[in-house]
Amino acid sequence: MAPSRFLPLRRSARVTLWCAAAATVITGITAWFLEEWMGILTLAAIAAFVLSALYAVRGMNRYVLAALAAATTATTVGCTLAFLRVLGVAWDDAPDAVTTISSRDADPYFYIAVAAFIATLVLLLAGAAWPQRRPAPARASRRPSSRAGSRPGPTSSRGTGPRAATGRAQGSRSSEGRPSAARTNPPKQAAPRPSASGARASGSRPSAPRNR
Repeated sequence: MAPSRFLPLRRSARVTLWCAAAATVITGITAWFLEEWMGILTLAAIAAFVLSALYAVRGMNRYVLAALAAATTATTVGCTLAFLRVLGVAWDDAPDAVTTISSRDADPYFYIAVAAFIATLVLLLAGAAWPQRRPAPARASRRPSSRAGSRPGPTSSRGTGPRAATGRAQGSRSSEGRPSAARTNPPKQAAPRPSASGARASGSRPSAPRNR
C-alpha cells in the first residue's frame, strides 16, 4: 500500500479529540437533567478541550487558525456582554427610566454570540485534529555536479603572449601539413656468410674433412 500523505496524529491531538467527545456527552446530559453541578462539569470539560486544542495548534505552528479562534472568542465575549446589557436595560423597572429598548433588541446579540462560540470550537477542533502533510522529498538537482578535472585550470598571464601564440599556430600548421608516418623499425639484414673463395684470398686454410 502507498504511504499516506498525512503524518499520524500527535498525542496532543488525540487528547483534544477525547476532550471534545467528553464535553459533547456531558453537555448533552446536562441539557437533559438541568443540574447545577453538571453545568459546572460541562464548563470544566469545555475549558479542558479549549486548552488542549490551543496546545496542539501551537505545536503544529497553525497560528492563522489560532488568530481566527481568538477573533471569534472576542466576538463571543463582546456580544454576550452586549446581550446582557441590553436585556438589563429592557427589564429596568425604575420609574424615572425612559427607554424604548425591548427584550427583542437583545436577540441579535445572543445569536451572534452563539454562532461565534460554535465557530471558535470548530476552528480549534479543526486546527488540532487535522493531520499535517508529509514533507516533500528533496529532489535531486538536474545540473550535474562540477568535477575537478572537467574544467581547465586558469593559465598564467606570464606564459601567454604573442610568441607563445605564434609558436602554437606554427606547430598546428606543421602537424596538419605533414602526414604522420608510422614508426616502423627497419628489418635487420642477415650477416653474409664467408665463401670458399673469400677464405682462400684471405689466406686461411680450409679445414680438412673428417673421416667418418
